[in-house]
Amino acid sequence: MSQARWKILAAAGLVALLIYAGYALFSSGNIIQPYVTFDKAKELTGVVRVAVFIDQKTRTYDHETGALEFMAKDTKGNICKVRLNPNFVPPAGFEQTPMAVVIGRYKNGLFEADRMFLKCPSKYEGHPDIKDGSKTAAGR
Repeated sequence: MSQARWKILAAAGLVALLIYAGYALFSSGNIIQPYVTFDKAKELTGVVRVAVFIDQKTRTYDHETGALEFMAKDTKGNICKVRLNPNFVPPAGFEQTPMAVVIGRYKNGLFEADRMFLKCPSKYEGHPDIKDGSKTAAGR
């Protein structure tokens, strides 16, 4: 094949890839989850991400469902109970981290998280929501 033909095929492939990527990102509600606060999550029906400070003192397990529950404060200071899906095992280091990102939806008075990602604890040293190095972050 000639060099000009390869360039045309490469350009067509790139355009097709860009079209597919755009379709995948904007047609499926589960691919893109915006970061919001608990107040905004209450208004939305889809899956969202909320960056939260975890109050480790409130951490409990629901014996009926096996779900991990805890109180959390978002970046705007709104406090909400979070229930982590019982089929999702909390990441290692959960008990020591002050902050996480919970992914799910607000439903029936609490935030039902399907997944959770932890933030590095050293990133939040000295943050006003981290009291006396206690790893308690919901301001209690």
